[in-house]
Amino acid sequence: MIALALASALAAAAEVPAPLKPFLEAKDKDGTPILSPQDRAKLDQMPEHTRQLVATAIDNVILGSPRHLKILLSLDLPNPAMEMVLQDNCILCHSDPGNQKPKNLFSPDPAKQGSNPLLNLREFTSDVHFRRGLSCSGCHGGTPHDEAMVKEIAERWPKEEERHKDRSWIPNFCARCHADPGFMRGFNPTLPTDQLAKYRGSTHGILLLQQKDSRAAQCASCHGVHDIRGPKNRTSRVFAQRIPETCGTCHANAQYMAGLKIESGEPIPTSQLAEFKTSVHGKALLEKGDLNAPSCAGCHGSHSGLPKTAASVAQVCRTCHANNGQLFDGSPHKAAFEQHKWSECTQCHGKHAIAKPTDALVGNQPGTLCADCHTKFAKDNPTCAATSAHFRAELDKLATGRAQAAPQVDLLAERGLDVEPLTRALTELDEGLVQTRSSIHAFNLVTFDKAAKPGAEALDNAHKSIAAAQGDYRFRKRGLLAAIGFMSLLALGIGLKVRDIERRRRS
Repeated sequence: MIALALASALAAAAEVPAPLKPFLEAKDKDGTPILSPQDRAKLDQMPEHTRQLVATAIDNVILGSPRHLKILLSLDLPNPAMEMVLQDNCILCHSDPGNQKPKNLFSPDPAKQGSNPLLNLREFTSDVHFRRGLSCSGCHGGTPHDEAMVKEIAERWPKEEERHKDRSWIPNFCARCHADPGFMRGFNPTLPTDQLAKYRGSTHGILLLQQKDSRAAQCASCHGVHDIRGPKNRTSRVFAQRIPETCGTCHANAQYMAGLKIESGEPIPTSQLAEFKTSVHGKALLEKGDLNAPSCAGCHGSHSGLPKTAASVAQVCRTCHANNGQLFDGSPHKAAFEQHKWSECTQCHGKHAIAKPTDALVGNQPGTLCADCHTKFAKDNPTCAATSAHFRAELDKLATGRAQAAPQVDLLAERGLDVEPLTRALTELDEGLVQTRSSIHAFNLVTFDKAAKPGAEALDNAHKSIAAAQGDYRFRKRGLLAAIGFMSLLALGIGLKVRDIERRRRS
């Protein structure tokens, strides 16, 4: 057995490329091997081709030391990704702590090593560009096989002080690839190539490219630098659930936004993120995990982000709430809203802090949304108050009826009665309530009453099914009492007969 194990060890040693052997034998100051048994196991599990790439990098002195190799092995990359790293001299050179200052060092843990936080090697090897085969030279210039910095690299980028002070170069730089349909077809044919055109006309683009205000968001602000992920990746800054925090990095920072104003001349508010988190949309997206719920980009756009005008807000809301928009178009409020230049949706529902609407908003009593607005803008039109009062009365009738009928399901089921007609009626009533509430946006009694009719019929059916079930219960109860009475009389008669027989027997 010992001989067999020795033979196996010798065979394994024979497979190790010669340049790699000194790395495997190198020891730390305390005499322990720099490359641990786990590191050796990772090397042993590599295909021969990958191991040979390690040897070639060592032979070319681009993989500088056993510690450098240990860093690469700690990434636990799949073999194809490891081969990309081993064939990229830019990564190999800049990940060698013995060859680079912290400012230029790619490190798996920059915080621990005190190196540049933008050069996180672990994040970079998961970057969408790296995974598509585009590494350092794709942006910085040169080729992965260059053994020294080439002139093109310096020429492609603005000087350090200039590029950090003026960020307006970034959109055009990224667009070198992302605005070229022919180039992008070779990497991701489904990705749009009009982002730069949209960005130029956006609020961010105008602020950055025309007004030269580098506070404005550009590509790197939202997508990152060396840690870019696709929008469906949960770690991406532009993943649906992370977009609010990404936008809030700037828009929730009062100090950063100081001096910036909206079209009216007022300072840009910085409460949007906090308000959104409390809204019906924010709770659906962030708490319930509904990725179809709107985030900042869902309403404002992403590359074409604009502050919404009164007209455009309605079109955004209609993306999801199409039926409400169609009802509003034919309503008497349409002309009034246009006259006052009100936004169709936000005038009643608000903007970022949109709460789930309730029937309490409707009515002709002070404190309701309808009454407060009509008192100010339509106090001479009694139709407005009468219409809103009718809306509220019908809604209350359906909602109250539903609340009273629903508990009967469990009560009747416990008595062994058929509740299927009642549950069907309640389902129809729920749908009727949805349609009735939605029809309010028509602000028309005929349209409203037509929508409310199925709900009223469903409520009537619910009452009838409850009455029928209760009648059945009473019938069963009376039948049971009669049966008990008959059985009691029968038992009494039998008892008397038995007593009579016993009396005769004794006599």
